[in-house]
Amino acid sequence: MTSGGRIADAALGRKTLFAVIALAAVCAGVAIGLTAKRAVWEGWVTDRLFQIRAMLTPGQEDAPVPVVVIGLDQIALASERLAPIPRVLMTPVMAEAGQAVLDAGARALGYDFVFAYSADAFKDLETGEARLKGFDQPFQRFLYRNRGRVFIAHTEVGVPHRSFSAAAGAGGVRSVTVSAENDGVVRRHSPDFPLSDSSSLIDALIASTGAEVPEAYTAIPSARLATSTPYLSVLDVLKMQESEAGRQELNRFVDGRIVLFGGLLPYEDEHLYSDRFLPRTPADLVETGASGRPRVQSYTAGVFILADLIAAALSDRMAVSPSRGTLPALALVFSIIGAATGLLLPLFALPFMALGGILAGLGVTLVGLEAGVLLSPGVAPVACVSAMVVAGIGKVGILQRRQRSLVRLFGHYLAPDVIKQMAQSEQLPELGGDTRNVVVAFIDIVGFTKMSEKLADRDVVRVVNSCFDAIGQVITSHQGYIDKYIGDAIMAVWNAPNLVENPEKAAVDAARDIIGKLDHIREITGQPPLDLRIALNAGPVLVGDIGGEHRRSFTVMGTTVNTASRIEAIAKEKKVRLAVSQSVAEKLPGSYPAVEIWSGQLRGLSTDMSVFTLDIPEMYMEKADADTAGKDAQDRSKLLNFPR
Repeated sequence: MTSGGRIADAALGRKTLFAVIALAAVCAGVAIGLTAKRAVWEGWVTDRLFQIRAMLTPGQEDAPVPVVVIGLDQIALASERLAPIPRVLMTPVMAEAGQAVLDAGARALGYDFVFAYSADAFKDLETGEARLKGFDQPFQRFLYRNRGRVFIAHTEVGVPHRSFSAAAGAGGVRSVTVSAENDGVVRRHSPDFPLSDSSSLIDALIASTGAEVPEAYTAIPSARLATSTPYLSVLDVLKMQESEAGRQELNRFVDGRIVLFGGLLPYEDEHLYSDRFLPRTPADLVETGASGRPRVQSYTAGVFILADLIAAALSDRMAVSPSRGTLPALALVFSIIGAATGLLLPLFALPFMALGGILAGLGVTLVGLEAGVLLSPGVAPVACVSAMVVAGIGKVGILQRRQRSLVRLFGHYLAPDVIKQMAQSEQLPELGGDTRNVVVAFIDIVGFTKMSEKLADRDVVRVVNSCFDAIGQVITSHQGYIDKYIGDAIMAVWNAPNLVENPEKAAVDAARDIIGKLDHIREITGQPPLDLRIALNAGPVLVGDIGGEHRRSFTVMGTTVNTASRIEAIAKEKKVRLAVSQSVAEKLPGSYPAVEIWSGQLRGLSTDMSVFTLDIPEMYMEKADADTAGKDAQDRSKLLNFPR
């Protein structure tokens, strides 16, 4: 396969890997995002979105609120008129106030009270006389006359007295129970159909207006209910009946509206509602009677919640669940965005993009609220961030894989240690370098010029590459580093850039193994005359980068290198395959048969030096030279007493 083909395959592999990571990130984002639906924290986010919506659109609820609350509050109970009356004996008061409201034009009336006791049933403990018999008749007659327009409450644990249930009729008693979500906050109402037959007081009062509601909806409050819902104290209603002006004022309050009576005493029938973070409506912007409003509590009175759930349905201030498939599609879109962001942007930008994804997801939910659809606020942000995290982790894996691949690939051109250092520091080394003692080798292919004259260029390249590959494997296996290829020669180094414990021995061992593979090299190249010559020298060199900012090379420089090159000429002259300097020979173990083959001044140098080889047959190119060298070795044996 050609080099271009390998590069194409590598590119295809990277693209496939990116595609797999992107797909995994998108799938993870969708799956994790959808698990955020109905999470415990999601309700808190929803309520905060209501708060943001109220801040962005202040005073948008200009239309009249279709529900009025009339409260039996502390002001009424402490008033001169009602203070003497026990709360269980308030039915005549409720009848009077209720009839006044209906006469003033209220469309329907609901009591958020469980009238569990009848005064008619109370008896004197001593005489057994029913001394209050007939006390509840005004309220009973009121319920009977207004069947279909007046409803009384029952709860899960409390039901009205049978006399009131009978007076109200079969459909006159409805449930005022509201359901909290998994975080304990009331937000939604699920009606029963048909509304007129529903057991819920909310449904009955909505049905009295002829309005239609969806299967389930979430009310969208815009302010704290205790400050924004039109409100009158029971005491205000009773006082309004005492004058024509008061009756006209009551008519202005309740005409065409639904009216809810309920208790407003602190800590009675209170719930957490989705208005808990909303701002308060200024007193001058809300409808309130002369007695004022009860104090705002951290919890919301149940009668206000009933009123808001009804008002939301009648004023289209509600949000329904999205159609099937909307949330998966939303999660998919945000997962794709998150996966693309995680793969394409730098890692340092991901936290900022994650924040942007969260804000975008919440923004989509806000837009949905304006359109009357409550998108689960956690799905889009969680999907986006999850996909981004998975993609980011995958990207880190790709980068690490790429770094390893670069080290492996460029290891054919540079020292792996140098590449690893650059990859870790993410910058080029400084030009120049350090001085270090190394062994430099020049390995030359003998007879290359004659061989190249007889072969085609392609065959010459094949022969050279086969030689270099076989020799390079040996050099690397002995901890050597191939510095460069010079035509038909190799320059190799031991102890740079990597550290080698005994570079002289390692270099000589490598040379012996290379020469030992000579027959194998001849066989694979098909060139029987081919031979090798190796020159070794040890000494200090400058190790590092040379060149400029646009082009540079890692190499070794110095007299030691030049001397090694000159020694190669001695090997040629003496017809030996291995020639080493005295600085190499004196560091070899005693078992290595080093023999001097030449002494004098090398060309370009000013000092005398000796050159050695190993006195073994394979180091000599011709047998006669081996015999001569052996005799010379005996004559100069005194030079071989190196300290070992």
